[in-house]
Amino acid sequence: MMVLCMERVSKSLRGDLSRWLIEAGTGVFVGKVSALVRDSLWERCIAQAKEGTVLQIWRANNEQGFDMRIHQPKGRRPINRDYIRLNF
Repeated sequence: MMVLCMERVSKSLRGDLSRWLIEAGTGVFVGKVSALVRDSLWERCIAQAKEGTVLQIWRANNEQGFDMRIHQPKGRRPINRDYIRLNF
């Protein structure tokens, strides 16, 4: 399972993502895809996001049960402390 949240991105990018994922809410996409597709979608999103924010969360075998990455040109950055993901 993967969740992809976007803010301040183009409607064309949101429309493009609807080929692989379901848009549960405005800018919130959910789906079950392979790791290869997940990484490909991430690259596509950050290439087209410009000044927008993109957050991707997926199931992982770790203490928290998920992993994440975020693209924010101006903002917080996630860090990893003792295998726990924090957003500063």
